[in-house]
Amino acid sequence: MSLHHDFYVQPMNQVYIETIAIYLIWTVAMFLLRGKARRIVGIIGASLAVILVLTFTVLGRGNENAREISLIPFISFENAKVQPELYRTMFMNMLLFMPLGLSLPYALPDKLKYKALLTILIGIGLSIAVEVVQYVFSLGKCETDDVLMNTLGVMIGVTSYLIIRLLSRKHWLITPESHVN
Repeated sequence: MSLHHDFYVQPMNQVYIETIAIYLIWTVAMFLLRGKARRIVGIIGASLAVILVLTFTVLGRGNENAREISLIPFISFENAKVQPELYRTMFMNMLLFMPLGLSLPYALPDKLKYKALLTILIGIGLSIAVEVVQYVFSLGKCETDDVLMNTLGVMIGVTSYLIIRLLSRKHWLITPESHVN
């Protein structure tokens, strides 16, 4: 069995709890880190996130000998009414791209403005690229809903960065730097 399979078959309540825990731990860790350390962790995290995405969506799949495409947005929600397992699949698609949103803003150069928006756009680009590769090489069904759920995952990850930026600007907040003499 693979790590992906082991995680995928866990009860959804456990997956939700683990997802929230990882999100909170990452947010606190990135809040406590500063400067180059934060950037290095961001670069490593973003690199691992891309490897994770490519492994689960392209590299770890065999040829399915069929090309399927679904360009109808939100059709998965309709289909999930009769096939509830699709809710899990949609959540896992979202979860797969969340690490990219969590880490990429910190990996981007400090001089860049709009890191959150750029991260979301890169996430959309990566998601579309994955779907195109899956279609061209018959590695899976190419779906608009996958792009939507992947983008949602990136956006949820980016909220961690936005929260840290907001908290770092509050003068009333005690930051780790305020403890340095």
